[in-house]
Amino acid sequence: MNKILALALVSAFMASWLPAGEVLEDVVEKSFPLDPSGTFSLRAIDGIVEIFGTDSREVTISATKKAFSPERLNAIAIRIDARPDAINIETTSPPEPRHHFMDRSGTVEYSINLPQTARIARVELPHGELVIKGMRGSSITANLGTGELVTQNCFCDQTIHVKQGTLNVFFDWSETRPFSIDAAIADGNALARIPPGASFQLHAVAKEGKVWSDFAQSRKQSDVSEINEVIGDAPATKLNFRADDGNIHISEVIW
Repeated sequence: MNKILALALVSAFMASWLPAGEVLEDVVEKSFPLDPSGTFSLRAIDGIVEIFGTDSREVTISATKKAFSPERLNAIAIRIDARPDAINIETTSPPEPRHHFMDRSGTVEYSINLPQTARIARVELPHGELVIKGMRGSSITANLGTGELVTQNCFCDQTIHVKQGTLNVFFDWSETRPFSIDAAIADGNALARIPPGASFQLHAVAKEGKVWSDFAQSRKQSDVSEINEVIGDAPATKLNFRADDGNIHISEVIW
């Protein structure tokens, strides 16, 4: 599935979330202290999640709830369990309407700042857009149902999965600290942007698609396209990409 189709799917989901009419909004803003080595977890509902690593020792949360009726807006629940070493956010969507053509609206847009060395233990988003930038903790674990997932300049272990849509892993520069990325997409395309001169171990497999890289040649065995190569000298970074039905492109960043 290409990116245009993936965005069309997200737009279709958005249309189903929010029928025509005036959008009602309610903004929730909170801040909590968090140890630099603390953990963060978020279970979201349909919408947008943006997470940014910062030098601060606190978490700031801005959540914009959206719906087309006061009843459904008020039915969106955001519960925050905040401790100095861990913050967990649970989001509850409005109940499913009894009839198919009744109002099904209800989304949340999250913008969250975290200490960049915190561990992201879990982020779950059913449908929408998930962006994580500038993290340097021990690990990130994130799962997206349908839509687009992006991590950018996150120099830490990553376990990121997408069921349908697009999966992007971007680096604007390289570092020598060791970390590994396990990125998988069931239906859709994956893209990694790597700066020139980077050293890394690459294993990319597309079961029903194509793998190509600006750094190495791919080979095909039966219907599987695969690259398994070491790029550069003494690489500390391991990149593992899997696509069940879609393509994988390992791209060299050209400035």
